[in-house]
Amino acid sequence: MNLRTRVGLGAIVVGALAVSATGCAGAQQPTIDPSASVTITVGDLPSTKAEAARKNFLDAVDQFQKANPNITVEPSETRWDNGSFSALVAGGTMPTVMSVPFTNTQQVIANGQVADLTDVVNQLGLLDRLNPDTLTPAQADGKTYGIPTTVDTVALMYNRDLFTKAGLDPDKPPATWDDVRSAAKAITKATGNPGYLQITSEGQAGWIYTAQVYSRGGSIENEAGDEVTIDNPASIAALQGLRDMFSTDKTMGESVIMDLKTIMQEFAAGRAGMFIAPVASYEWLNNVYDMDLSVIGASHLPQGDTAGLGTPLGGNVQMANPKSTPEQLLAAAKWVDFYYFGKFTSKETAVANAQALIADGGIVGLPGLSPLSADAYKQYRDWIADDTNVDASHFTSYTDSLTKIPLIPEPTTRAQEVYADLASTVQAVLSDPSAEIEPLVADAASRLDRIIKQ
Repeated sequence: MNLRTRVGLGAIVVGALAVSATGCAGAQQPTIDPSASVTITVGDLPSTKAEAARKNFLDAVDQFQKANPNITVEPSETRWDNGSFSALVAGGTMPTVMSVPFTNTQQVIANGQVADLTDVVNQLGLLDRLNPDTLTPAQADGKTYGIPTTVDTVALMYNRDLFTKAGLDPDKPPATWDDVRSAAKAITKATGNPGYLQITSEGQAGWIYTAQVYSRGGSIENEAGDEVTIDNPASIAALQGLRDMFSTDKTMGESVIMDLKTIMQEFAAGRAGMFIAPVASYEWLNNVYDMDLSVIGASHLPQGDTAGLGTPLGGNVQMANPKSTPEQLLAAAKWVDFYYFGKFTSKETAVANAQALIADGGIVGLPGLSPLSADAYKQYRDWIADDTNVDASHFTSYTDSLTKIPLIPEPTTRAQEVYADLASTVQAVLSDPSAEIEPLVADAASRLDRIIKQ
């Protein structure tokens, strides 16, 4: 989901060393002329409303062009939009490279709407430095069609103060959905606040519900994305669990419709105990809502009765225009390496970037997944250790889970549309306590079948 785009207020210092230090490491004999004069268009330029982020991006363009005088970069505000992407490709206006969410990568690959980057990533040695688990959404038939640049999973965010007031141990957050229900009851009884809130509006509602289905061992689509599999016990159990908390326990407040903005406002004000969202919401709670970060805890997505059933893997991949020349593709890959990975390949750059973020009130050292290999990511965290301003002990159960709970790709066919459709099912279960859940799931399966077969 686009929701997972990071909010960053600090000046991003991109090192010119990134290209020279990493450009040829482990690469095969070059097959594309790296010195050819070429012009590329790079998408995702922040809008004028995001002044600092836009300046950071444009400064990075200047630095990249100085380090690569044969490459001219034309920034573009074009960013992913599910409804207009096909028109961009057909009309020839897609940037040379731009971000595509994990939910749509397999679809655009199957449609032939993005370029095969296998040769250029091999020439730059990029695959040797990337986390193989995060490459799956960008690969098909043994070829690589994109470069993952952000990757994450959802987490259970919880208020440590409310846990303490409810007699709960904030260092032992809920591990299962039964635990969440018990903790929510305790919080509501002790404080009068909702113990748990959940996103129930628009596509975000279907996204979080899908995560709950995964966590109980179910799925929404099969792996190939050509069959709907939502009509299963896990899907029914996930909805029943929500109804139990909302209607029976009355620990989810009174509003059926909740969006992430409202939930974070309530959470930051100390009026909500728990919610499910990307772990990056820690940054939003700091940057946007000025919450006391010592109060925030993060745990893994609660699981069903059996530990380690699954959690969805999300993120974004940089993908390229299929009409690009080989030289443009190589230049685009160099830009991605420079802009997105520069701080990971130079200690000087990593430290400068971290200190700039701190000076601007930002977050440094937020635990989580990385598109980089384990060794590269560990080296980066060692570099910024002195500047890290996140209490890692408040994330222990989340970070420990990253190697224990299977990471499952999001639905591969029309995931954004699937998520948007599922919002009505979640809302129906909460708004009518007498509605039978099994027929609602069966009806959702029929609707989703029509969506994926369009």
